[in-house]
Amino acid sequence: MKKRWKNFFVAAFIVAFLVLFAAFHASKPRILVLHSFGEDTEWVSRVDRGIDDVLRTNRRPLILETHFLGLDQAAARLHPEAAAALARRTIDRINPDVLIAVDDDANALVSRQYQGTSLPRIIYVSINRKPAEYGYENKPNVSGITETLPLEGLRELAGNLSQSRPVRIAAIGIDDETGRAEADQVRRFDWSPHTLAAATLVTDAAAWRGFIARNDTDILLVLGTRELPSSSADPSPVSASELVSWTEDNSRAFPVGIQIDYTRDGGGIALCPPPDVFGQKAMKLALDWLDDRTTPGAPPPVDSSHFDVALRPDSLKKRGVSLPSIYSEAARANATLYR
Repeated sequence: MKKRWKNFFVAAFIVAFLVLFAAFHASKPRILVLHSFGEDTEWVSRVDRGIDDVLRTNRRPLILETHFLGLDQAAARLHPEAAAALARRTIDRINPDVLIAVDDDANALVSRQYQGTSLPRIIYVSINRKPAEYGYENKPNVSGITETLPLEGLRELAGNLSQSRPVRIAAIGIDDETGRAEADQVRRFDWSPHTLAAATLVTDAAAWRGFIARNDTDILLVLGTRELPSSSADPSPVSASELVSWTEDNSRAFPVGIQIDYTRDGGGIALCPPPDVFGQKAMKLALDWLDDRTTPGAPPPVDSSHFDVALRPDSLKKRGVSLPSIYSEAARANATLYR
């Protein structure tokens, strides 16, 4: 009899522990990070690194999950609605308290559908359009970080490359939500004394190569490089690194990227929004929103115009390009000096 009671108390203790553990786990706030692109891209990995930097000093228990739309892959971009549907099912399953939606695609395809609801709270990150264009304006469950491309820095770089004479600039990018938003910023920007001659978006590698072969400007802004189908008739994929290599070898205009992946994949230089900083700011906004705030409602949205420098000296040397040492020092300090 004594042994039976002992077993009973042990079992009761275990059941109580499991119930309390489950209740504790269920009470943790849930944060879902929704990336537009795949986890193998430099941009995504560095955004996540910024998020992890903040979480290392966080003492509040929480559950963090990540979902990737994978729209850097050509096949996924052919059927973005399928990627978006899978993301919505993930949101419904996790039921996050906070949804961090990174880049324009994640916001256009998924998170905008939750604006105006009680949950999830939405933090948009690195969007190139005004929040109002996604229906976010004056919505109590929305805050975030708008991205301003480093076009003033690019204009100054154009002056350094040309020894202050006016130059002609062209831009090329991918015809997706992020590419269209970036191209709109480029077209609206005052490039004087330089001239923006063209800004085009393409859907396949043949169109990419054709534009660059015809381009006769001095500087080529590369808005984004991702995997593309070979042509409208041939769906076989051409990787982003292949596009970068071909661009560096064949562009008469000097190519300058505006995404960190451009330089990682072999490009000579990129002036790019800082992914680590976006990750840090996004997680700080999320934690601020989950904690008691000094003012009610969502944390105020912010705009980020900071940028990183990424360099690959060997690629610059092939073109005979020499830049002031401040560029290489900035890249070295940011661990974006590629060899």
